[in-house]
Amino acid sequence: MISWVFMTMEQIGESSENPFDNGTSDTPMSTICRNIEIDILELLDETDLPPKIEPYNFNLL
Repeated sequence: MISWVFMTMEQIGESSENPFDNGTSDTPMSTICRNIEIDILELLDETDLPPKIEPYNFNLL
């Protein structure tokens, strides 16, 4: 039982070790950066805006 707890903790640690690797459970940095870029360009009254990043299989990358 105790070894199962440690193995589970190890697996959770490995899966959350790199939160910016564009995995399904990671922080969607590309989407966040694109939204910031679009917001700044809108503040500058630019008309040629890049497209928003759409979810792929219900995940943002």
